[in-house]
Amino acid sequence: MRPVALAVAGESGGCSGRGKMIASFSLMAAAVIFLFYPTLVWMNARFFEENSYYGHGWLIPAAIAFLIYRRRELILAVPPRPSRSGLVILVPALALHLLARLFGINFLSAAALPVVVFSLVLARFGFGRARYLVGPLLLTVLMIPLPGIWIIAITFRLKTAAVDAGVALGRLLGIPIVHSGIEIILPSGPPGETLKIGDPCSGLRSLFSFGALGGFFALLLPLSFPRRTVLFAAAVLLAPLSNLLRVVSLIVLRQTAGPGILSGFWHIALGIGIFLFCFLIFLQVARWLLR
Repeated sequence: MRPVALAVAGESGGCSGRGKMIASFSLMAAAVIFLFYPTLVWMNARFFEENSYYGHGWLIPAAIAFLIYRRRELILAVPPRPSRSGLVILVPALALHLLARLFGINFLSAAALPVVVFSLVLARFGFGRARYLVGPLLLTVLMIPLPGIWIIAITFRLKTAAVDAGVALGRLLGIPIVHSGIEIILPSGPPGETLKIGDPCSGLRSLFSFGALGGFFALLLPLSFPRRTVLFAAAVLLAPLSNLLRVVSLIVLRQTAGPGILSGFWHIALGIGIFLFCFLIFLQVARWLLR
């Protein structure tokens, strides 16, 4: 009977520890939401604005919560040791947030959010438990909307690179091409509208999407750190590849099918098809790394 009693006591203690941890996390989450509510409202608006690059935004917190849930046994196995180091990080992070709110710099306020979360966990539970949050919290980098001027600059560079690479590959395929900036002219193709590479074809949205997928699967799968790095790098590299395939496909389709292919259903279907193709490549890389 004694071993049974000890087992029951152990389970009760485990349940108690889990309950206390859930209660602590709930209180910290409520405090963070209260402090960062205006920033979260701003982020939500950016997520759902027209032609947003952050449509995946609210999937990131769900992914973080899932990853932490998967690690719950590892986290609970570490005894809590509150650390003053958490307060050392928390004070400047909160100061940055408050100053950012005062001057209306939403990007800096949002950047302070994951730091505040980590510092609270570090202060309450110690580094032994907080270290399990580092990887998942890094995913927030891919949901924090960048300043508009940065988006414009990055989009322009990506768009220019996509046009140059797509035109070079199109010429290798034997298609006569004249291009000026983001406008691609096909002299031997059907008459009509020229091909213009717009912001959606810059590849920035694909970069965020594949980066988020790569980071999530790298943290989810049982891989060593070097293999996690390779998987994430593969996902990031697939973003420009998918964009190059889209531009080249548009050139070939404009040359063969005419300008009608440049908009509407077929244009959307092309983008989805290329994304799925590159995602299958990513899954194959993950499968190879798991061997």
